Amino acid sequence: MHLKSLTLRGFKSFASATTLKFEPGITCVVGPNGSGKSNVVDALSWVMGEQGAKNLRGGKMDDVIFAGTSKRQALGRAEVTLTIDNTDGAIPVDYTEVTISRTLFRTGGSEYAVNGAPARLLDIQELLNDSGLGKEMHVIVGQGRLDAILHADPIERRSFIEEAAGVLKHRRRKDKAVRKLTGLQTNLDRLSDLRTELNRQLGPLGRQAQAAARAATVQATLRDATARLLADDAVRLQASLFAASDGGGDHTERIADLESRRARTEARLAEIETRLNAVETELEAMRTAESRTQTQSVRAAGLASRAGDKRSHLLSEIASLGRREGRSPDELRSQAEGIRTELATADEAVTESAAALDAANARKDELAGELKDAEAAVKAAQIAITEAVKNRSSLHARHEQAQSRISDLQARIDTGKAEIAALEEKIRDRETALASAESAVENVEEGESTLDETYEAATAAQTALEERLRDQRTARAEAASELASARARAEALALGTALEADLDDIITAGLPGVDTAVTEKLTVTTGYEMAVAAALSTTVSGVLVDSGRAALGVLDHLGEDTNVTLTIPSGTLAPTRPDPDPAAAALRSGGKGGDTETTRLADFVRAEDPALDTLVKTALAAVVCAPDAPTALALVDAHPQLTAVTVDGEVITSTRVSRARTASGTRLASQTALTETQETIAGLEQTVADLDAAVAETDAKLEEAKPVTAAALDALHSSDAAIMAAGEEVSRIAGEIDAARTRLARAQDNDAELHRRLTASQQEAEAAEAALAGAEDVDEVVDTSRRDELSRAVSATSEDVIETRIAHKAATDRARFLRDRVDSLLRQAGAEEAAREQAQRTIARKTAAAASAGIIAEIAEEAATLATDTVAELGETITVLVTERGGLREEKNRLGEEIGSTRTELGRLKDAAAEAELAKERYRLKLEEVEHRAEQETGLGLERLIAQFGPDTPVPGFEEGEEERPYVRADVEKRHKEATKQLNRIGTVNPLALEEYEALKERHQFLEKQIADIESSRKDLMQLVEEVDRHVERVFAEAYADTAREFEDIFSRLFPGGEGSLSLTDPDDMLTTGVDVHARPAGKKVKRLSLLSGGERSLVAVAMLVAIFKARPSPFYVMDEVEAALDDLNLSRLLTVFRELQDSSQLIVITHQKRTMEIADALYGVTMHGDGVSKVISQRIPAQPEQ
Repeated sequence: MHLKSLTLRGFKSFASATTLKFEPGITCVVGPNGSGKSNVVDALSWVMGEQGAKNLRGGKMDDVIFAGTSKRQALGRAEVTLTIDNTDGAIPVDYTEVTISRTLFRTGGSEYAVNGAPARLLDIQELLNDSGLGKEMHVIVGQGRLDAILHADPIERRSFIEEAAGVLKHRRRKDKAVRKLTGLQTNLDRLSDLRTELNRQLGPLGRQAQAAARAATVQATLRDATARLLADDAVRLQASLFAASDGGGDHTERIADLESRRARTEARLAEIETRLNAVETELEAMRTAESRTQTQSVRAAGLASRAGDKRSHLLSEIASLGRREGRSPDELRSQAEGIRTELATADEAVTESAAALDAANARKDELAGELKDAEAAVKAAQIAITEAVKNRSSLHARHEQAQSRISDLQARIDTGKAEIAALEEKIRDRETALASAESAVENVEEGESTLDETYEAATAAQTALEERLRDQRTARAEAASELASARARAEALALGTALEADLDDIITAGLPGVDTAVTEKLTVTTGYEMAVAAALSTTVSGVLVDSGRAALGVLDHLGEDTNVTLTIPSGTLAPTRPDPDPAAAALRSGGKGGDTETTRLADFVRAEDPALDTLVKTALAAVVCAPDAPTALALVDAHPQLTAVTVDGEVITSTRVSRARTASGTRLASQTALTETQETIAGLEQTVADLDAAVAETDAKLEEAKPVTAAALDALHSSDAAIMAAGEEVSRIAGEIDAARTRLARAQDNDAELHRRLTASQQEAEAAEAALAGAEDVDEVVDTSRRDELSRAVSATSEDVIETRIAHKAATDRARFLRDRVDSLLRQAGAEEAAREQAQRTIARKTAAAASAGIIAEIAEEAATLATDTVAELGETITVLVTERGGLREEKNRLGEEIGSTRTELGRLKDAAAEAELAKERYRLKLEEVEHRAEQETGLGLERLIAQFGPDTPVPGFEEGEEERPYVRADVEKRHKEATKQLNRIGTVNPLALEEYEALKERHQFLEKQIADIESSRKDLMQLVEEVDRHVERVFAEAYADTAREFEDIFSRLFPGGEGSLSLTDPDDMLTTGVDVHARPAGKKVKRLSLLSGGERSLVAVAMLVAIFKARPSPFYVMDEVEAALDDLNLSRLLTVFRELQDSSQLIVITHQKRTMEIADALYGVTMHGDGVSKVISQRIPAQPEQ
């Protein structure tokens, strides 16, 4: 497997599509600084999934897109395509070539593809992991990577080896499993809390379900009574509504007769109003016509007057048009013919001046040609003279420059000799200082071990305190958790001791003489609660009262449907003589059935109230407690007068055997457990307080230990700083010696170069002197007489041309003026003829208009006379219509009075009918209210309600054995009242309690199953984590051993005579141990890598990487200027290692070193021109035969 090609499009400085084809072996990429060489390395990292912008030498990810230059605009995306040769199948896919591409858009979108198919980043990372290329890309050594490796902590160095060994993907699997475990634990905690909450809710919800069942029976009785009462109300209202409807028919006929008479009168009134409206409309029209006709008469008289005035005005204009004056058109045309004769003479003058102008121009052109030739000859002579003078001056200058260089070089040679002597003296001085500095380093390092021991002791003490504090806090957290559990258990037990609803109602009702529940006054030994509850039965399930009267008051309060036991301790009279204790006597007798574990039950119960205690002791006088049922049965057989109970609540007498699991027993057990839990809570609270004090004490000691550790660390850092400073002084002096030696060699090379250049300058001076001696003198004066004569002739000819051109222009202007004058006279003659024709047409038109005006005046006078006659006729018609309108108005008023009296009578009758209708509406509303209540309370319509629960329907019996009976409203109302009272006594119930209880129970079972599944999954994940840990430990141990062996070998070759090794920070824990690097070059006693010189640090980092490469080879390696800080000797050693790596892996090296280029199989040159775009050229290096 090896990289086959890399194509960059728009990536950083590679704006254009650029493809680099790689082959097995060593490929070097070279080029000047800033040309884009390292962008090739960034492209490889990016296409293989690098997500850190800083690792790509950028601030944000879109910095990889070509940003544009002054000559080329920015691009919108970057794309890199990498093709890998997979002939050996290193990547587990069925392809001999794998092409990975990555595209980033400036809008923020990103795409990955494998062989053209879209892919995810995770797919590409897993694909590369399978071939030994991890997410951290240790095979790509970019700029600054060597320094990062040196400054890495042991855990980071371990990650390099893990990545090369291919275990990072297993670590990711483990991390994923651990995250799942955390999530599972969180879910498990939530489910456990939910299960606890459900357990807490199941008890109260069960009691609610029982109450709901009792309430359902009472509600059925109440619903039947309500339905029968509503049905009875509905039947009575229907009868009242029917009676009210019969009395409304008397008013209907009278109202109908009055309505008919009113309609006839209103019809006649409508006819009168219609005729009156028509008359008024006609009268208005007549008056409008009269006014309009008068207006038209006035307008016709005015029109006749205006038409006469218009005719007089037109006749006056016709007379003025007949008197027009102006020049005759024939006169104007005659004057134009005279000017044409002058125009012919002017055209002949124009022709003659044009010929003279052409002749003058031809003469001028001939003289100008001769002048140009003469000027060219003069210029050629001047150039020849200039060249000769310039050649002679150049020879003089060359000779002088050579002499000047000789003097300068001689002076520089003398200065160089002085510098060489000074450098040799400086080198001797610095070598002495180097020996002193190395001695100082050894002196400072001698005190380092004591400081290390002090710091380690302080660190150990602080670590012990931190572990103790952590253990105390863990213990405190556990105690706090137990305390919270105990408090939660106490709350649950408190709920368990709660009384039943009936008992709680009695105690909280505030009845006189009522104390509390019997169980609240008893103290029972743990384990005997069920036995005491079974033996006392109704006594412990009751309520304490102080008298029989108080007990009867309680019964009255509860009603007839409640079972309750009321205990009166004061009714127990103290015996006048001690009664024999049959239980004690039987146990003392040791007769048949006796047992050492059988005891008096009265010994395990005690009451706070003396009277109650006496009552209990008396009730238990003949009761014994046996460990099991067979023992109890045997004891009863031997002593029939005794009653035996077991701790499980089984009661055995000579006549019966029963088992009582009462709520009172459960409540007694809960009370006992609650007492014990409260004692546990008190102990845990004290434990938590003690642990808080211990944590505070340890924390204070830890705070005191931290400054001691910090001081020891500061002292160690100060020592390290001193060692580092001394080491840096050694490195600085060694660097100065190397620099002085380099300057000395450069000065010696410079001296040799100056002597060579001095010899060359002397030879150049001699050659210039010989050439100057052979050069001839030159006459520098040129003959220009012919050129000057021709120049004067050309000037004179130019003046003739100008005068001829002026004469030609004057003749041309004269001819143009005469031609324009002829055209103007001809146009004027034509315009005069057109004006005279227009005047004749205007006279004819105005004559016709005057005739028309006379006719209009006659017609208007006739129309005015006709309009005056029409106005008189319209006045007579208007008088007739006014008379008719008066009569119609009188008839209208009479009919209006008749309609008013009819409406008054009709209103009276309607009010009476409305009163009857209002009574019916009241009954109807009441009936609707009953219907609405029936639908709300029974869910039945009115008809179905009456059919099923009407008064005619018999009332069924709700009690067992009760027969049906006829409906009696008083009995039903009584039953309704009793049911309401019982329902109020039960109180608010949850109607969905039964369904909720079943649903909650089902959910509880489901949660139990889910918790079991989670526990199983957690166990499987723990097994997976253990398997991954074992695999990682084994693979890392093997990889570390191989890497440590290779590091020692590589280090001994890169640092002959030196010592280098790897070590584990915690060899006992191969899962978390880090890796330390120890390096000591030959002749140096250093313990820290930071004390090495720059070149030595780079070489140690390279040794670390190469050891990993050789221990776990990868298909290829990319190194960016890793050998930049090495001298020739160390570079030679490193190149030898590169050649070894070449046998198993492909190497791509970014370099400036010529020695590195010499071992390459192929060279890529990267350059950048003024457009800011990188370009690549390639060269394959032919194989050289070994010498």
